[in-house]
Amino acid sequence: MEENTKLWTKNYVFLLIGSVLLYVGFMIFMPTLPAQILALGGTQVQASLAVGLFSVVALLTRALAGGWNDRFGSKILILIGFVILILSTANFYLAGTVALLLALRLVQGAGWGIGTTSIATAVSLLVPPSRTGEGIGFYGLTTALGLSFAPIIAILIMNYFSFNTLITFSLVTLTAVFLLLTQLKVPRSKAAHTPHEKPKMIARSALLPAFLCFLMAIPLGGIQTFMMVYGQEELHISSSWIFFVGQGIMVLVSRLFAGRLYDEKGHKYVILPGFVAMVIGIILLSFAGGAGMLFISSLFFGLGYGMTQPSLQALAIDRAAPHDKGAANGTFLSGMDIGMAVGSFGLSIIATFFSYAVMYRTSIMALIIFIFIYWFKLGRKRAV
Repeated sequence: MEENTKLWTKNYVFLLIGSVLLYVGFMIFMPTLPAQILALGGTQVQASLAVGLFSVVALLTRALAGGWNDRFGSKILILIGFVILILSTANFYLAGTVALLLALRLVQGAGWGIGTTSIATAVSLLVPPSRTGEGIGFYGLTTALGLSFAPIIAILIMNYFSFNTLITFSLVTLTAVFLLLTQLKVPRSKAAHTPHEKPKMIARSALLPAFLCFLMAIPLGGIQTFMMVYGQEELHISSSWIFFVGQGIMVLVSRLFAGRLYDEKGHKYVILPGFVAMVIGIILLSFAGGAGMLFISSLFFGLGYGMTQPSLQALAIDRAAPHDKGAANGTFLSGMDIGMAVGSFGLSIIATFFSYAVMYRTSIMALIIFIFIYWFKLGRKRAV
């Protein structure tokens, strides 16, 4: 019985370390690739494609990777995803044209979709069922920390060094994680598929949590993509990276209680206050007048995001059959990818005609839709 409830195993720790370094090593390109494309003579539309292209390809590969995990096992697919990421990133050194850079971004999207879906599936297979909220919560912490600290590292490297230095940092990080995860041991999914059955592309049980994650990721996409520009053009500060520091701090704080609260009380005791904190954070962000208010807004948003995103992922896994964990993770993470892409593209239109402050206020509509759907579909019920 003791063994079945043990969470902090060597393999689980390996996955957490690998996940946070993967997100840092990959996401440093999100705020910097658009600038590199412009430096190569590309247009604003082409710069926007750097954000959207990998999301589209990642979405397609996630649909396949989830079922492949259930069929072939997570470890081999994790390593395949990393090989694709490492090779495509290494070719950035040779990308002297916008077309080649965008083509490599497409390949990166495939590696990202396979790698992240497979790590998430491996985590869900290692976490004891009685500690799903806590176990998935700490995994969600790694992704949130990666999203928080990658922009800080990227901006600092670009300010003091060069894009080639950024590539080298990414390659060293991804290669280190690849070597670490070769030592990984993951149990196989309790597959109920026949040998000739096609791997499942979408887990229907995960569609609702995935859609809620999609809505939550829309304002997140606007924050990740436009924070540096918002700071420079409207707040007139060069320290917009401070937002990601505050966000990272509160994501860590949320892990002190959110996962255990999910397991003991249920998802609504985590998701409802998380929603309120995110809304407060975005309102404060849109009215920020300097670095101080920017930092305060990040504390609220980071706390809310750190509570809500892992809880939704735990919910998707709890609702999935034992043989569909991979498909459930792929479906859920697809919601995140689409939401980030919609946030990057759609919100930029509002910023073009109005301002970034108005853009952030408008993004709250996605969270209002989120809370209505959540409450009427899940929040009023006692069980998952």
